[in-house]
Amino acid sequence: MVKGLGRILGIGLIGLLLLLPSPFAQADKGVEPLVFDQSSGAIAVLSFYETDPATQADAVKSFYKTTKSFYKTIPGFYGLALLSSTDGARVVELSQWQDQASYEAFEASLTSASGSKEDYTKYYEQYATAQGGSKGSKGGQGKANATVELGQPLVTRFYSVDQVVSPPGMVSAIPGTMALVQISDITTDADHFISLEAAAQTALADLSQFYPAPRTAILLAELEANHIAVLANWGSVAEFSDLGQVPQITLAEDDSEAASFTTDARLYQTVKVIAPKVEQYGKG
Repeated sequence: MVKGLGRILGIGLIGLLLLLPSPFAQADKGVEPLVFDQSSGAIAVLSFYETDPATQADAVKSFYKTTKSFYKTIPGFYGLALLSSTDGARVVELSQWQDQASYEAFEASLTSASGSKEDYTKYYEQYATAQGGSKGSKGGQGKANATVELGQPLVTRFYSVDQVVSPPGMVSAIPGTMALVQISDITTDADHFISLEAAAQTALADLSQFYPAPRTAILLAELEANHIAVLANWGSVAEFSDLGQVPQITLAEDDSEAASFTTDARLYQTVKVIAPKVEQYGKG
């Protein structure tokens, strides 16, 4: 009787363990955020793409499927986030790199004539061919599915991480999916860039007075020109009944300096984050 009861309890315990989610499975399926660390010396690269509301989602999906495995093993790669503007007109590719040299080495590999399996151009062409006219529709009618591509970026800019702001105890990051992120691209002339940067630092210091307040704000300073970018994570779209309620981050201009700041601000949603591959312990 005791043995029979023990066997029943054992089977029941095994069944319960099978039903419970595994911590390792959760770790595999978890979506990693794109973390910003001002002290790391890493650079951030922003590439802006023009899109159409009707095809934006397909273009982002195509880009992600093409690149998700390719990026992971590139030396010096710290992570990439794809963000789609809520108006359908823009997509932003935001990546972090160990330093400028790491990104330049990656760029050089894209135009490599070596024929290596790691050549991104060939990798993309193979994917685009596979996704093109050879694939039939779900209805079985053999209708071609053309791949929608992002194309060339309108502009690509390189930044240092100037400042990160987040509540005490929280990591400064952009979550992996569904985060509502405001990206403000702000510029001035060369004579007033220092004033622009100072105004942005002041604005970030005052963010705690906002209601609602952003979860994280990141100030990026362009390496060789007169732009800054302010990234503010406001949570998710579901938290706002009207996106017009999202506070605008504005910079106070110094009249005595006659500085003029030009701002292009849009709201985006994080679609995907690609994290660098981490070698598992005990594996070569």
